[in-house]
Amino acid sequence: MKMILVLMLALSLGGGAAGQHCSGVPSLPVEVACREACATRLMYDMCMDTLGEKFDHDPSHSVAVTAYALLAAQRAVESYAVTVAKASELLRDGSLGGDERTAYQVCVLEYGYAKQSMDNVAEDLLPPCSFGELRQEYMNGLMDLESCRDRVLRLTDSPLNAMNLVDRNNALLAYFLGQLLSI
Repeated sequence: MKMILVLMLALSLGGGAAGQHCSGVPSLPVEVACREACATRLMYDMCMDTLGEKFDHDPSHSVAVTAYALLAAQRAVESYAVTVAKASELLRDGSLGGDERTAYQVCVLEYGYAKQSMDNVAEDLLPPCSFGELRQEYMNGLMDLESCRDRVLRLTDSPLNAMNLVDRNNALLAYFLGQLLSI
């Protein structure tokens, strides 16, 4: 009973872990967070689109940056799942040649590692405000996506090229928003 009361109080005060304000972490409006996190127009637009799905764009409405970083990490994991599903579908249909088959198999494996890293960010590090290993988890995931990219770049007309680019951009956005946590 006591645990239920604690959970109800936590949810009513901050929306759970996603709305948690960690010590020393700023609260910013969406536009300010995207402007500070993103150096290019492409990433800024992507940030505004991603955060705009859940958060109010009103400049007078500030949200803990932790919530933005959490949303971006969750979106990255969702994006990875789409790519893995496509690669798995292509592996099952039997139309891939030897080099393509090997590249896609490695990509599915590397994406598993990238997902694990981003899951660690979203589930184990951001909610409890544990930022010590955050940068390393982002970098681990990015390196795994880069490993896949290196394999599929050699392939002609692979649908995974474009999908991997989207995934890397999602991972970079998560990382850039994570940097606002002073990692």
